[in-house]
Amino acid sequence: MAEHELEGFISRIGSTLVRINTENPPGRELEAASYLADRLAELGLRARVLDHGGGRGSVLGVLDSGVSGPVLMLNSHLDTVPAGAVDDWPFHPFESGVVDGVLRGRGSVDAKGCLTAMLAALKILGPLGRGRLVFAGVADEEVGGLGTAKVAKLLDRVDYSVFGEPTDLTPLIGNRGRCEIEIEVRGRPAHASTPSKGVNAISAASRIVAGLSRLEKGFGRRHRLMGRNTAAVTMISGGLKSNVVPDRCSITVDVRTVPETDLEDAVKSVGKTVSRYAGSAKASLSVKSYLPPAWTDENSRLVKSAVKALRSLGIVRRPSALKATTDFSRLLKYHRAEGLILGPGDLSLAHTFKEEVPVKELILAARAYALIVEDILTSS
Repeated sequence: MAEHELEGFISRIGSTLVRINTENPPGRELEAASYLADRLAELGLRARVLDHGGGRGSVLGVLDSGVSGPVLMLNSHLDTVPAGAVDDWPFHPFESGVVDGVLRGRGSVDAKGCLTAMLAALKILGPLGRGRLVFAGVADEEVGGLGTAKVAKLLDRVDYSVFGEPTDLTPLIGNRGRCEIEIEVRGRPAHASTPSKGVNAISAASRIVAGLSRLEKGFGRRHRLMGRNTAAVTMISGGLKSNVVPDRCSITVDVRTVPETDLEDAVKSVGKTVSRYAGSAKASLSVKSYLPPAWTDENSRLVKSAVKALRSLGIVRRPSALKATTDFSRLLKYHRAEGLILGPGDLSLAHTFKEEVPVKELILAARAYALIVEDILTSS
C-alpha cells in the first residue's frame, strides 16, 4: 500500500475512534467496539462484539491461516481515562481528530493510536503462512481489565501477545505487578472536648501514612529494568462527626512489585511499617486486588522478532520494561504467553490535556506490528 493511502486510512480510523467517547468510568466502549468489528470484517477477519452489559464492550477478530501453528494476539484497549474540563485542553478532546498530521484528543496516545496502528497493520499484512492472528480491542484496561479477561477465557490458546501502549516504539518486555492493600485503623471514640479519653484513629493513620511514605522510594530487591517495589498511599477516609474523636480510619495503599518479589513479601513489608507506627491503635491489613508482574525473556522469539522489525524500520531501541501495570499481567492468569508492550506515542502525554501523536509515528507502528506478525506467523 502506498504511503499516502496508509496515511489516509490511519487518519480516518484514528479520528473516528477519538471522537467516540469511551471515558472510564463509566466505560461505554460498545460503540467503538462495534465500529472496529465492522472494520475488521472488511479486512477479512471473523469479528464479533463482546457485549459486557451497561454500554460496555470489547471486539474480537480472528484471522486463521488454515495451517497449524502458533496464536499471536494484537491487544490494545478501547477505554480512556476521563477527559476532564474541555476548557483545560488547547484543542477539543473529542472533536479535533487529525490536524496538521497529528492525531489529537483523549485516547490518541493511550491507546486509540495503538488500536489504529494495529488495524492498519492488518490492512498491509500479507497472507499468513501458519497459525492464527487475533485482534482484541478490549474494554476496561484503565480500571478492572474485564475486556482482556473475557477475551482470554474465550481463546483456547495464546502463544504470543503484543500489547499496544504508548512506548515511543521502544519494546518493553515486562511490567510491574500491582497490589491494592486496605489498612483499617481502629481507635476508641470520645467526645472531642476530652480527646485524651479516646484513641484517635486519624492521628494513628497519619503516623502510618508518614511511615509508609518511606516506601515510595523503593524497597526489596532491585530488578535490572523495573527498579524496586514501591508503595504509595492513594486514599484515606475516616471520622464519624466533627465533634467526635474518630475510632476508625481506612488507608488505601498501591503497591507495585517486581518479579523478584512475591505477594506475601510485599504485604509483610507494608505490615511491618504499619505495626511500627500504629501506636495504641489497632490496625489490620487486607489485600483487595493483585496482579502479578509480567516478564518475557530478552532472548525469546517475540522479543527478537520485535527488535528485528524495528531495526528494519531504522528504529534501534534496547528492550526495557514498564513500572506501571498492563493487561499483560491479566493475560498471564489464563495463558502462559510471551508478551511484549509496544506502541506509538509518548507515555508522558497520556492522561494529560495535551494528548497527541504524529500520524507518521502511527504509520511506523503499523509497519512494525505487521513485520512482527509476518515473522511469527510465516516462518517456523
